[in-house]
Formats: sequence, C-alpha cells, structure tokens
Amino acid sequence: MKTGRVLLALWLGMAAVPAHAGDVTIFAARSTPGENWGTAYGAALSSTWFRVINLEAEAARNPGRAPEEIMTTFTGSAFLALPLGRLVPYGGPGIGFFRQSRSDRSDTGWVKSFAVGAKLKLGVILLRGEWRRINLSGVTLLEIDSRIAAGVGIDF
Repeated sequence: MKTGRVLLALWLGMAAVPAHAGDVTIFAARSTPGENWGTAYGAALSSTWFRVINLEAEAARNPGRAPEEIMTTFTGSAFLALPLGRLVPYGGPGIGFFRQSRSDRSDTGWVKSFAVGAKLKLGVILLRGEWRRINLSGVTLLEIDSRIAAGVGIDF
C-alpha cells in the first residue's frame, strides 16, 4: 500500500512539470571580422527532446558592407540544453549550407558551426543570446569567423 502511494506521488509530481515541445525565435546578429559584415538577421525553430536535447533548424541572412555582398546560411544543430529553472544554457555543433554573393561572383558550400548560448523563458516569451563559431568550406568571397546574436521568441 505504501509503495502505491509513493508511485502515485511520483506520477503526480512528474505530471505537474510542464512539457515544452520547442520554440521559434527571430534574432539580429553581428559577425566578425566586423569590417566585412553589416547586421545579420534570421530565425530558428527548435525542438526539445528528453528535456536536455535541443534540435534546431536556422536560416540567417548576413549582408556585407557593400550592397551587392550577402551571405545566406541554413544550419541544423544538435545542442545539449540543461534547464536551470527559467534559464536554459546550451551548446553544441551544427552543419548546413551557405551561399555568398559579391557583385557578379558567388560561392556555395558547407557551413560548420559550434554555438554556446542561453535562453530565458518568461512564460511563453523567450529571450535568447548566443555566440557561434562559423567555419565555411573552400575559399570564400567574404571571411567570417564568428557571430553574436540576440533574439526573442515564443516557447511552445
């Protein structure tokens, strides 16, 4: 009988924990080297698995200093995300595609990244900050090393 009460208490305790499937975020970013890039913007869709694994799909657009320079990236990432109350620090690798354009030339290839950041969940509103190391394949038209981003989103 006592075992039944303990199991019921555990089950009720687990049922009270809100389940969040993921989030959608929009962000603005600055990249380095700064003399190559303007303010970037993008969006990310994240899905949470087993409370500590976060899978993310991101699209970002990064204009160069000249109007004819631009880079677009599409990245999929797998993050370890450890919830600490409302704060969720995360980090992990990503891989995807990029396309850079400069005047009449363009380059397409692989993008590899490693990101660390944190999300602050305020009800359904989410605030996010992130640093991302970026590596592009081949000889690129515009050099990029890293990106720092801040965003806002909806937790669902």
